[in-house]
Amino acid sequence: MSESESGPQTISDKMRVSFAFGEVGDNVALNIFQFLVFTFYFCVVKLPVLWISLAFILWSVWNAINDPVVGYLSDKTQSKRGRRVPWMMAAIIPLGIVVILLFTPPIVLNSDLVNFIYLLVILMVFDTVYTAVNLNYNALFSEMFINMEDRSRTGKIRISCVMLATIFAFVFPTLIIDDLTNRKGNTAVTLSQYQITGVLAAIVIFVTYFFLLKWGVREPKEFSKDAETALSFTSTIKASFKNKSFLWFLLPTLGTWMVIGITPALAPLFMTYAVGIEDSELIGLVLLILFLSAAASTPLWEKIRVKKGARMSGMVGVVVWAIGGLLLAFSTSFEMAAIVAIIDGIGLGGGLYFYDQCIAEIIDEDEINLGTRRSGIYYAVLNFLIKFSAIANFIIIGIVFSSADWQTYTPNPGVDTIFALRFLMGIFPLILLVISFIGLYFYPIHGERLMENRRKLTELHEQKGISS
Repeated sequence: MSESESGPQTISDKMRVSFAFGEVGDNVALNIFQFLVFTFYFCVVKLPVLWISLAFILWSVWNAINDPVVGYLSDKTQSKRGRRVPWMMAAIIPLGIVVILLFTPPIVLNSDLVNFIYLLVILMVFDTVYTAVNLNYNALFSEMFINMEDRSRTGKIRISCVMLATIFAFVFPTLIIDDLTNRKGNTAVTLSQYQITGVLAAIVIFVTYFFLLKWGVREPKEFSKDAETALSFTSTIKASFKNKSFLWFLLPTLGTWMVIGITPALAPLFMTYAVGIEDSELIGLVLLILFLSAAASTPLWEKIRVKKGARMSGMVGVVVWAIGGLLLAFSTSFEMAAIVAIIDGIGLGGGLYFYDQCIAEIIDEDEINLGTRRSGIYYAVLNFLIKFSAIANFIIIGIVFSSADWQTYTPNPGVDTIFALRFLMGIFPLILLVISFIGLYFYPIHGERLMENRRKLTELHEQKGISS
């Protein structure tokens, strides 16, 4: 059987597009969170940066428990709707609600302690419901789209949807919120504008996930019995961390997601005070150029993957990304930032492209070795690492801001603070992307090993199809 014929079912274009559309809701939730939460609590709520960092550190404790448990339980779930869909159906409405609640703290009480507790609780609730949706959605990608052709075709649409969501999350708020950093001190107006943004984001989440669940998901039958043969929780964790391919993949995952996270989190402050762009719409325009460039670069990264593999796409991507990010960090005008955002965006496109392709290859090889497809636990570990990257970012931001004497937000920061912003936007990401390059260089699933895995996987799925 040829690769294009392998796999348990025929995927229609309607299902492919509807599935990819789920990326819009997923990324609107995540990117609104990454883009606005730090700026909101630092500049509008005026919570000291060390309080914010402490909330994220404590959140990490819950995160360490929540993600692996949800992934394990998802792999063990048995229902008429399969293993993944019930989790998504249960969590989508709470996810939309909590996105609104992110921007409704008890600010009128004027208490750092109360606002800190609120932030901590809302972080934990957001993490729980987002994990239930995101983990199972990503697990379905590796299970619904088995062969490389399907993954590539669907992956291109997914990246386009990621970019659509990213543009909405990073640009649309700048059209609603006049003063992202609350520089003018009109807290009541700025607060209401953040809350309107949260409501609109929730509507987008509800609508896009409706399309996903209505027309975009169908769990493959050959995996229906895998819930019965799933390993114990301890065994499945041990097996995952004995997978050398997965361990090497964790390096670029952590590195690239830290860069993806810190860039939008600091963009309002960086653009305002380091680059000198005070107009929110112009800040949004720079981000728009960056992410449109990332979307437009997808055919380039696909061409590299076809010729050299997903690993090479990632390696070239992080190099371009590091160069673009460094240039952006030391931009001194809107015009310069807009031009170098093109380079940064092309690199970002490569950094996004390799991720789904490589983790699917890892899950394929794991299924070959164990006979059971354990997508949930792998995405659980990755989800934990992605959220840990956010925690690490906020710890670094807290340390750097404190060193630059910016523990509490005040407009018109000094030279040290501006350099701190440039460091966090350029030099720090450069270090992370070098680490990512090393991880991708030693990532072993490529060439003959990848082709052999494809052959074995086809045989295994034929056997599962017969037995089911």
